[in-house]
Amino acid sequence: MFLSPLISVAIKKAADSLTEQFCMMRGLDKNRRKLHRQLEAIQQKIADEEERGEELWLKELEAAAYAAVDVLDEFQYEALRQNAISQQPGSSVKAIKSFFTHENPAIFRYNMGNKLAKVLEKIDEIVTEMNKFNFAARGPAPSIKRETHSLVIESEVIGRDGEKEKIVREVLDPQRKRDNISVLVIVGIGGLGKTTLAQLVYNDERVKAHFELLLWVCVSSDFDTVNISKSILEVATNGGGVSTSNMEVLQSQLRGILDMKRYLLVLDDVWNEESDKWDDLKTILFSGASSGSVIIVTTRSKRAASIMGTLRSHDLASLTDKDSWKLFKKRAFGAGVKEPTDELRIIGKTIACKCVGLPLALKAVGNMMRTKTEVREWRAILESNILDGLRSTGNVLPVLKLSYDNLPLHTKQCFAFCAIFPQDYAIERDTLIQLWMANDFIPTVGSIKNLEDKARDIFYELYWGSFFQDIKEEETNYGSTIKCKMHDLMHDLATQIAGNKCSNEQELKNPSIVPKEVHHLLKLSVEGPPKLNNVLKKFPTIRTYLVRDNVFEHPLEEKSSSLLKSCSLRALRFRIQYPPKELGYMKHIRYLDFSGGILKTLPETISTLYNLQTLILSHTGICALPTQMRNMVNLRHLFLDGCRFLKHMPIGLGQLKFLQTLTKYAVDSDKGGSIKELENLILCGHVTLSGLDNVKDREDVETANLTAKTNLSSLELEWGPTNKKKTRNYEAVLEALVPHNEIKYLAINGYSGSDFPKWMKETFIIRNLKRLRLQNCINCVELPPLWKLPLLENFNLEKLESLVHIVLRTCEQVVGSESKIIFPALKILEVRALPNLESWHEELSELVGFPKLNELIIDSCPKLLSVPVHAPILCKLEIRNNCDCLFSYRPTKSTGIRIMEVFYSS
Repeated sequence: MFLSPLISVAIKKAADSLTEQFCMMRGLDKNRRKLHRQLEAIQQKIADEEERGEELWLKELEAAAYAAVDVLDEFQYEALRQNAISQQPGSSVKAIKSFFTHENPAIFRYNMGNKLAKVLEKIDEIVTEMNKFNFAARGPAPSIKRETHSLVIESEVIGRDGEKEKIVREVLDPQRKRDNISVLVIVGIGGLGKTTLAQLVYNDERVKAHFELLLWVCVSSDFDTVNISKSILEVATNGGGVSTSNMEVLQSQLRGILDMKRYLLVLDDVWNEESDKWDDLKTILFSGASSGSVIIVTTRSKRAASIMGTLRSHDLASLTDKDSWKLFKKRAFGAGVKEPTDELRIIGKTIACKCVGLPLALKAVGNMMRTKTEVREWRAILESNILDGLRSTGNVLPVLKLSYDNLPLHTKQCFAFCAIFPQDYAIERDTLIQLWMANDFIPTVGSIKNLEDKARDIFYELYWGSFFQDIKEEETNYGSTIKCKMHDLMHDLATQIAGNKCSNEQELKNPSIVPKEVHHLLKLSVEGPPKLNNVLKKFPTIRTYLVRDNVFEHPLEEKSSSLLKSCSLRALRFRIQYPPKELGYMKHIRYLDFSGGILKTLPETISTLYNLQTLILSHTGICALPTQMRNMVNLRHLFLDGCRFLKHMPIGLGQLKFLQTLTKYAVDSDKGGSIKELENLILCGHVTLSGLDNVKDREDVETANLTAKTNLSSLELEWGPTNKKKTRNYEAVLEALVPHNEIKYLAINGYSGSDFPKWMKETFIIRNLKRLRLQNCINCVELPPLWKLPLLENFNLEKLESLVHIVLRTCEQVVGSESKIIFPALKILEVRALPNLESWHEELSELVGFPKLNELIIDSCPKLLSVPVHAPILCKLEIRNNCDCLFSYRPTKSTGIRIMEVFYSS
């Protein structure tokens, strides 16, 4: 239960200036102020109580808080609606018209006054009940400090011999004697055995002989320099009491003990991620110590490891299946007991594998299985999926929960939400952030424009704490995306914490049975003709509903408007063919994803979703956007990548001050989609500018000011269908489309100019490019000196009909060289449909060197005479379609080509 963050959201909404002004105009401000006071009073009292139990009044308070958030959200929505109407031409007529509709101000005041009164009445009852029990404002309950020690029974430890030897060699390395103090960090999730590994190293006889002083201190969550110093002194003096807390005295005493001694200090279970605190302690520990001293740190936090370590961190791996079985077998069958039967061995190995190499899980499950001797009992455990329950009671999840308990409340809420995803699901960072924001999980203290930055901080806080893993950046046709996964034990923890609030059909033993009180639901598919109104009836409190695969043809039954008006949906994702106009009734919606469907238009009512933050229409057949989108004042992300049929944009997108993602902008000056609209937008990530053949004046492009958009990492420039005669002002336009110098991906398609711009020839602007694609540039005779780009890894050339050579005139830069080194970082090169390409280099093609080239694809290049000879690590070569001069090519052993594919075409 996350009452404190929820009530914080309600308090902020109650204090919002727009809400306050609107309520004053409608005669509802007295109740608004009372609600604000009651919520603040409750906030001070329940911060601790929600951690202590599941009392009925807490659940009632949660329901009332959600109702308060929804009511206040409606006030904000109505204020935004009135503002949008007032700015429309003929607003007085529209105001008169609204009087005779459901938006009649008198009717609205009556209805909303009743809703507000009911929320207040319920909260008053709860406050009265709280006062009966004398709940007082207080801080969080004191945490229980985990204690560890240096003792270990080595014979009980399995599968860590190799890691122990590696660390012992590192610690005893003669190089250490020339260093002052080295810090080696063992990092990994809870339950992996970090403390055990440190104990093995600490108790190794070679280590004991090497160091003059061995010290073990369990730090835990309280990284206090005074307390740690006192603990070190107590260990060094064999338990001698330390009476003072004066830092100067403690420093003096520590120096007296550590001075000129080579010592090994283990700081176990460190949680601190603040470099200042570590610097304070490091000053004491490093002062006067003998060369060769070593500090070993164990932590779950990669951030802590990066702050403290001077040596490369030791990322502790899970046990192998073989070692997992050894440990499980030892616990399940005990020492000296006869070998298990073949049948039990097979079942036991399967159970051991389910413990994912975590020693704590293996010990807990093995201990339980020791009492079960019948095959049917073992098979029942295996088939019942009881391991999930065993993990929660077998000292695995409680250990992981220590990490969770150390998180701030809003971060806990963000982590628990991840239970909506199935196990081993590749979670996209930005999608997750947008869903967090849609559900008001991100604290909004400070500027609204920093919400994404705050959310990214939370994401990486969870990653550094090992709640997320396998983080990687994937390249796409539209820039790159960052994805991660959750260890399945961490997923179990999230599921346990979220309870019935989060659900996904893959985790349910019976997918048809979803808890009625679910708030966040992800379905991979829906059986039968899916209807959104059925979902809203079945789950009245649902706030996130994501359907991955189905296409909704007609997602609503008739007369569904009342359901949509009253629903609390914040995030909705499904593929849709005919979006109904009733979707405009969803006042609370923040996240709407129709991507991958076959819709062609959106109803104009979408423009009335004034709270919408994210609209995803990627890879749909959409031809036009609603004309009044400029009223969607909270829109932050508009995804249009892959929308090939979108040819013009609505007027006024440039007025959306929070809009930062706009993956496609179709220039069409005749219908209002002027490129000048981009001038004041602070765009991030990727943008495709299409329809550049419609730009009339270079000045319009200069007004758009691409150079100032320093958060863009990926840029595509597209002109319409081209021919050799139609060049118009292409060269002037491209010359003015200067990106900033940190751009990583650039694509130019349909450019009919005969020459590339100065900013590409000088290469300074594009020096950080990693990927470059030039396509359909039919009049370009030669390329800029792109071979100089130091970071370019992927280069694609397609349909440059006039191109003869890839590289021109480099002799003056390689005098004395045996080969001409070009494209120093290039890994993948694709050349397709270049009918006049003859050579890689204008002068001596056979001497051109591609030092990093790994993959080369040549397609439909009939005049190309050779494959690069000097490509020492080229391992994949494809020659396709109409490359007559190359079909007889066969690589020599010296080329290193391991995969060669030749495709003949008639």
